[in-house]
This record gives sequence, C-alpha cells and structure tokens, in this order.
Amino acid sequence: MSMIPVAVMAGCSILADYCNPIAQPGEPGYTANPQHHLRVMFENDSVFDNDCNYSHGSRIDYARTLPDGNAWGISITQNIYTPETHGEYNFVDEHPYAGYLALGAAYMFIGEDFGASVEFQLGTTGNASGARYCQNGLHVALGMPDWDGWSHQVPSEVTFQLSSRQDYRIPCMDCSWGNGWQSDATIFTRESVGTAFIRGGVGMSYRYGVNLPQSMRVVGNHEADYGVGLLNKPTYRREDTSYFLIASLYVEYVARDITIDGGVFHHFEQSCSRRPWQVEAQLGVGVSHGGIDYFAGAVYHSDTYRRQDTNGFYGTFSGTWHW
Repeated sequence: MSMIPVAVMAGCSILADYCNPIAQPGEPGYTANPQHHLRVMFENDSVFDNDCNYSHGSRIDYARTLPDGNAWGISITQNIYTPETHGEYNFVDEHPYAGYLALGAAYMFIGEDFGASVEFQLGTTGNASGARYCQNGLHVALGMPDWDGWSHQVPSEVTFQLSSRQDYRIPCMDCSWGNGWQSDATIFTRESVGTAFIRGGVGMSYRYGVNLPQSMRVVGNHEADYGVGLLNKPTYRREDTSYFLIASLYVEYVARDITIDGGVFHHFEQSCSRRPWQVEAQLGVGVSHGGIDYFAGAVYHSDTYRRQDTNGFYGTFSGTWHW
C-alpha cells in the first residue's frame, strides 16, 4: 500500500480546517441552512499499489440550494485508464489507454424519504480529455514511471450523457440511541444513457455514527452525484461535529463503456471484452466539522473486462464546503 496519496490528502484536510473561511456559529454570516455546496473529489488506485485499469478519477461539483429546498448544480469530471502492462501499445486482454472529460449540469429533488437527481454531461475522449498530460505530469512530479502508449488511446470523440439517481430512505434502519449514536440506510438506483456509457443498477448504503449529516453526499465519482445529499436529516445539528462509518454495495449492468468499447463515430480496435455485470463495494469514514465534510474510503470494483488480472481496489477522498 502506498501512503503518498493518503499523506497528501491528510495534509490537505489539515490545511483546509486550519484555513477554513466558512463563518462559524456566533460569527457574522453564519447560517444553519447553507445554500452553497462545493465538493472536490479524487480517486486513485496507487493507494493499493496499482496503476492500471481505472487509474485515477477527479470530480469537482458545485450545487446551489433553491428557496423550495431543491438544488441545481454543475460539475467537471475526468477519468484516466491504462493497461496492466507498461508499454507503447494496447495489449490483448488488457484495458486500453483512455481518457474521459465531461462538463455537467444537474437538477436535484431533495426530500426526507425520497430524493432524485438528473444530470446532462457534454464530454470528450482522446487527447482533448487531458488524461495523457495529467497522468504524465503527476508521474514526473512523484518520480513514477511514464506510460508510453497514449498515442494509441481511445480516439477523440464528443460524448453526450444523460444520467439520474434516486435515493429511498429505509425507515426501519433509522435508529437513535441515548448515547448520541445513530444509524440510517438508503436504497439507491442509477441509470445512465448516452454515447459514452449505457448502464444502470441498484445499491444500498448504511451509515453508523454521531450526528449523521444529510445523506448521502459521500458516494463516489459517479454521474448525477453531488456534494449536497438527496435526503434531508432533520436531526442533524450543523453546529456540532459529526463522524460516521459508511458501507455500500452496488450492482450494475453495463451495456456500453466507451473506454473499453471505443467511440460511436470512430473505429477503434478493441483490446479486451467488457463484462456486463459489475459490482462495487465501499467502506469509508466521514467527518463533518466547521462546515466542511471530509471523507476517505476504500472501494472494490469487480472486473470490468474479461481476463482482468489485477484487483479493482482504489482509494477515494473528498472534501465538501457548505456555506
């Protein structure tokens, strides 16, 4: 396990807390009902000494709460994929070089027992995604070896994507104990249709902790997921610190993946065969303090293509500012 990403994110979290610009209780400008939500998220497999397949993901999103309690948002997402073998070409039975960059706009319906979001993304693959330059620049900075096969990546192509998510609270899992500990759980569904991906699935999340915040705003780098949760938590006290453990399991069917299948409008010689059924499991810890959410977790994603050799573990980190 590499501790470099963990150390970097821990340092960033300490710095963010020390330089926190958000007004605190008793200070001018403080609000118990923040209207602005900015999240920065990174996912990377080097935490588990991997550097292939889904190698890195970044997402920055902003959401604005409306007077009716719902919200709109915008986002930018970049994902990077590489083969398991270092080389100048794509290898048979390995993930091809691929980059994906997308700008999104979303609307979120927020409630206590049910919430939903829908997002439209305009994106691109190939050199325009910037994946090649981001990965090589980061590797140079960290003294890691370069990947030499980016000239054979999935070709540049404009993509269109429409995605949605629905969250359903499970009332029987909403529990509180006299010592301040709480638990809650949700069932969620996702659907995504477009030229980049066609996939959909169902999952469940469970949290256990103290002063649980609005759920579930730590859900990973997925379309239609933002730093503002879709389900309100009436018992949440923003002025108090909250901390919790979260575990989730998600099963999806993937009918199309541009990073494996290639584009719609350009020919691409596939190097591997996509697996249609995939599973994602997450275990993480969240802390909310001073108007900032901190989250760190470990994610396991099952094989995305046939004859995949390396495991699908990666780390996910995020910070969300609410004001």
